[in-house]
Amino acid sequence: MELVDRYLQAVKFWLPRNQKDDIIAELSEDLRCQIEEKEAELGRKLTDAEVEPILKRCGSPVAVAGRYLPQISLIGPTLFPIYRVVMRSLFLYFLLPWLLLWMGIALFSPDFRADHPGVALFASLEPWWLACTYSLVFCTLTFVLLERSQARLHLTETWNPRSLPAVRDPNRISRGATIFELTTTVATLALWVQLDASHRVFHVVGVTLTLSSRWPYFFWALVVLTLAGIALACLNLMNPRWTRFSATLRLGVDCYTWGLVFWVFRANLLQSLSASSLSSSDADSVVKALNFWMANSAIWVLVIGLVVLAFDVRRILRIAPIA
Repeated sequence: MELVDRYLQAVKFWLPRNQKDDIIAELSEDLRCQIEEKEAELGRKLTDAEVEPILKRCGSPVAVAGRYLPQISLIGPTLFPIYRVVMRSLFLYFLLPWLLLWMGIALFSPDFRADHPGVALFASLEPWWLACTYSLVFCTLTFVLLERSQARLHLTETWNPRSLPAVRDPNRISRGATIFELTTTVATLALWVQLDASHRVFHVVGVTLTLSSRWPYFFWALVVLTLAGIALACLNLMNPRWTRFSATLRLGVDCYTWGLVFWVFRANLLQSLSASSLSSSDADSVVKALNFWMANSAIWVLVIGLVVLAFDVRRILRIAPIA
């Protein structure tokens, strides 16, 4: 029954990762037994309106998940699942990227290390430590105040099973996203062909850019990549669900994409530029600075690419094999 599946999905969101499947299996069995007993009593299938009281007696998804979590005296089991998700999100999406950015700068920027010699290098992390402390203190204090107020009653008692989100299908592909991807890919290919981008010299708003002899290789590699992207988008339009085949194709296309972008950043493609407002020495300095910046930024391209590929591999692994 869809309403029960939506309820179980909502409970599962708040549960610890290593206990989710066992707890949901137990809760699912209990709910379905209650529904079957009621159906046997009435001699017919229950409607969604008749299932709602059963779910409400069980409790809100957050409250039910809280029963399976360690009992915390400072923040009770009702609010602790929300607190745990908020703290984890703060770390993963704010504090961890900040720390990784600092590590990248410290490792790959000699100027930064020169400005922060010895212990001063670690002292430059002081803003990050302060952010960690403030996040922990203010977030914890907020939930402690909620725990000791009546606000949590509104979170757990005034809920409606019909307001639960629909069951998410992780293998479904959005047609809208696929159409957007197909449109932008075709438009990009058409633009590059129209501009005859395989040439090495470009005139842009009064500036003449000359690219290295490696540029044509990148251009044709990009054309191949674009055609592969168009083929994959058409495949996803015909079958808007991830299969092992389409997910593996996505992994291959993304490997090709990020490998190509990494190569571009490392290839020192800009050979020279000229403009009426720039002397030859200034133009040379700009070329060197741009090539230097791109070469040093290549590590971040690699990191982002590895993250994308990790999601691609995860997508392949979660697709159930065809029986």
